[in-house]
Amino acid sequence: MGKVIIKVDVMFLMRKSCYECREVLRVLSIYMKDKSYINFTIIDLDDENNYKRRHSSITPSIWVNNKMWSAGEVNIERFDNKINEIISIK
Repeated sequence: MGKVIIKVDVMFLMRKSCYECREVLRVLSIYMKDKSYINFTIIDLDDENNYKRRHSSITPSIWVNNKMWSAGEVNIERFDNKINEIISIK
């Protein structure tokens, strides 16, 4: 049987006032191009008050399928490897 591709939910928590957040967003945005299997959501905690109560206010942070994967910088190669592990079910 071939590979089964599944959808992955990626949520990025940021603040517009945070330089590191903007840099991680730049890197993630480039990565997300042509990734139709990823539902990518960007939440600016300065604008979205209801998310402050649901999630950690650590920014920048990346949540994948409702689990915190990263806080601070992102290693895009490691991120890609982990995403590929999720989407590739043999």
